[in-house]
Amino acid sequence: MMPTCREVTRLLASDQLEGAALAKRILTRLHLMMCDECGRYAKELKDLGEMAREALRAPLDPTRLAALEQAILKRASAGDGGAG
Repeated sequence: MMPTCREVTRLLASDQLEGAALAKRILTRLHLMMCDECGRYAKELKDLGEMAREALRAPLDPTRLAALEQAILKRASAGDGGAG
């Protein structure tokens, strides 16, 4: 059975997709291919994770931290708030 948007976003946000059963992973990936909103949400989570990892590689100073915060806020305001 195809997962709902709510199920997909919870699975993505909890980072449990890779540990899920094969059938659930396949159905979730299919949902992401068909649902633009969930696909955007998945991309936003991926982008935020990459930004956070990048920020943690370098020493955190107030200027870099402020720039990271602004980049996150800019991306959040550019989207529609994710899927529902």
